[in-house]
Amino acid sequence: MISRRLFASAMLAFAVCISGSPGSAAESTATVMDVGEMCGGCVKKITARLSQMPEVAAVKCDIARKTVTVTPKSDGISSRVLWDAMNEIGKTPKKLVDATGTYTAQPQN
Repeated sequence: MISRRLFASAMLAFAVCISGSPGSAAESTATVMDVGEMCGGCVKKITARLSQMPEVAAVKCDIARKTVTVTPKSDGISSRVLWDAMNEIGKTPKKLVDATGTYTAQPQN
């Protein structure tokens, strides 16, 4: 008899196989920000603020990892614009990683 954990692992592996690799093109253009402490209220504020930006296709917050992943639309989004938007709501990133580099202070681009 297969354990639940083994079954779940097999299903996850199957899902990755049929949907493509975890490092898909959309993920490679995404920006990931470490934000320190995060709660459900923070997630609502972050999602509301970033989702209204015309350059943003998707926002994903991970409370456990204290990260925000922003997937841009085809034109992309400036690191500085994202940093400023987060700063405006009081969630200044501790670190921002995107295709142009890794930033621990406000990017100039």
